[in-house]
Amino acid sequence: MSHFSTVKTKLVNRECLVQALQDLKLNPQVHETAQPLKGYYGGSQGQSAEIIVSGHTIKTRADIGFKWNQSSGVYDVIHDSYETVPKLGKDFFSNKLMLAYGQRMVRVKAAELQEKFGECAIAEETKGTVQTLRLTFAGHQEVQQYVRR
Repeated sequence: MSHFSTVKTKLVNRECLVQALQDLKLNPQVHETAQPLKGYYGGSQGQSAEIIVSGHTIKTRADIGFKWNQSSGVYDVIHDSYETVPKLGKDFFSNKLMLAYGQRMVRVKAAELQEKFGECAIAEETKGTVQTLRLTFAGHQEVQQYVRR
């Protein structure tokens, strides 16, 4: 039976979440206040979210929502697994989305650190299922020479 489920996440950064969804070609709609989600049967089942991926984007009848949970300080995912799992895979939220979100978070942190440590280069490397992002900062070194007499 089709219904919305709410899943707790570790997603805290709105901009990185939206960018990660865009990276995955999911075209999220971002709202300042929570908007009703469209479910399999057309109604919202009382569910709403600030960030919505329309069901049309993934060719399903139900939307995917990301709702800010004020008490836990993270976004909760609201989705209909009967609709999303066949289209996105069972590990989409725990694997693909978290990987894209993590990459965005690393880039934000690198930009913050760049102000302190200078120019930053990011190298990506993938070995099997492990992806590594290596940050290299071009630190400014001061060299002093002393003459012995």
